[in-house]
Amino acid sequence: MINENLILIPSYQPDETLYYLSKGLKEAGFNIVIVDDGSGPSFDNVFTSVEEFADVLRYETNRGKGYALRYGFNYINEKYSDYLGLITVDGDGQHLIKDIKRVDLLLKEKQKTVLGLRSFNVKVPFKSKIGNGLSKFTQSLATEKYLSDNQCGLRGFLVKDIPLLLKIKGDRYEYEMRVINELILKEIPFTTTEIETIYENNNAKTHFRPLLDTFLIQKSIFYAGLISLISLVLEVVSVTLFSLFVYKDIGTYNLELSMVTAFAISLLTKVSLLFIFYRPRHKRKVFFKASIYKIFVLVAYYVSIIVFTRLLNLPIYLTYIISIFLTIFPKYYLIKGVGVFLESSRG
Repeated sequence: MINENLILIPSYQPDETLYYLSKGLKEAGFNIVIVDDGSGPSFDNVFTSVEEFADVLRYETNRGKGYALRYGFNYINEKYSDYLGLITVDGDGQHLIKDIKRVDLLLKEKQKTVLGLRSFNVKVPFKSKIGNGLSKFTQSLATEKYLSDNQCGLRGFLVKDIPLLLKIKGDRYEYEMRVINELILKEIPFTTTEIETIYENNNAKTHFRPLLDTFLIQKSIFYAGLISLISLVLEVVSVTLFSLFVYKDIGTYNLELSMVTAFAISLLTKVSLLFIFYRPRHKRKVFFKASIYKIFVLVAYYVSIIVFTRLLNLPIYLTYIISIFLTIFPKYYLIKGVGVFLESSRG
């Protein structure tokens, strides 16, 4: 195996920034693969100019960033399978060569996926700020893992993991979100590194479509959280049925026994579905994390339900649903707190 990493740049209708980035990366010693994502004849001169620095792959119709990445992955898997890894880089000047070098060194050292995390220490364009914040919030709740940045395109992957990357669906920006979902739910080890945040001309060069691409990203997050949603629905149904029929004559501890039973059923269902559909590499770790999280949620629901049953005398199923909504933000901040601690502990 060659202990070197390639650069993969998906590009759509680039300007001269692509030339200077490619030239700088080549001078830094990297081999480069650039994918022209159907930019059209008007951009032939740009891609011709970078052919002295990179392998340039082209196809006629624009298919999206996810498709371009997989197209490049497939090419690298066939031509450069003896390399250690590859680093995906945006071609619009958002990633500095010094940060790319940091990912390169970390990938060689750790030999596992590396995710760049932007520091967001500069003024962020409004639509980017909203999109990033929303995706962090929903993905944290869906996967029960927080990342301070889940949309950064600077990432390092091992070449041996390309077959997994090729199986992940999504042709546009949602593909990168699906990759993170897979890493988390399959318990595939990864590390992170902070990089500089760059938005040139208020991010005017971006091809991100605010409404459609945000919808596709949220859709991918929804599917990642579908197992959690199923277990939650089962939880509500179970606690209602047990309180109304199974433990109805117990009296004082009806609610407590109903909740504990419902949580046990929900936990076992969730873990079983994760094992079946995602086949995580560390099953005991998955079960332990899910159990700890469920205990926190159980306590939060219980406090909320007691308050509402005493104040409003509502049915158990209704107070349970209210409690779910009331504890959304506490759950998010718990996940975020753990995530921030883990990110900072990595240095």
